[in-house]
Amino acid sequence: MLVIRQKDGTTRRFPAGEVKAAFVNLMERHGAGDDAPPEHPLVDAARNSSEPDWLGSFFALEDPKKWVEPVEDLSG
Repeated sequence: MLVIRQKDGTTRRFPAGEVKAAFVNLMERHGAGDDAPPEHPLVDAARNSSEPDWLGSFFALEDPKKWVEPVEDLSG
């Protein structure tokens, strides 16, 4: 069980296997624009954590609105 302490003093709990689902969700959201799936609750919990390890993780590094902005196509 993952326990993520929040800035407001509460805790959020997730089964350990949710890390994989949260990572996949984060990758699916990257650059997806309006087609981005809803954010996984673990990503939200990491960004609102009071713990430095979660705040410094890749789950919490980017502004969620900036993360889903379409990526410029440089292939042409």
